[in-house]
Amino acid sequence: MNRTHSGGNTMATDYDAPRRRVEDELETDSLEGLKAVETANDMDDDGEIVEPFEIPNIDLSGEELNVDVVPRRENEFTCASCFLVQRNNRKSHTEADGSDICLDCA
Repeated sequence: MNRTHSGGNTMATDYDAPRRRVEDELETDSLEGLKAVETANDMDDDGEIVEPFEIPNIDLSGEELNVDVVPRRENEFTCASCFLVQRNNRKSHTEADGSDICLDCA
């Protein structure tokens, strides 16, 4: 932080704080400016108003998922970086500790 002396008062400057342009400050300092920014945030790229999506409050604690677990095959490996099981032709290299890395993570 930099300290600036002006008339005996000490003011700290935080250089890590996000910078705002003067136009942004003028727009959002008024109530109308804040409402305009809020409305703009509720629109998608096409200018359509997007309604917030809320997940319904449904109790799923008694539900069960039926998933077939297939063990890793001989021609597959588990990437040590992303932990996905992939085929051997997707292997980029083997680390010094013996762990395999896939092409996407290399």
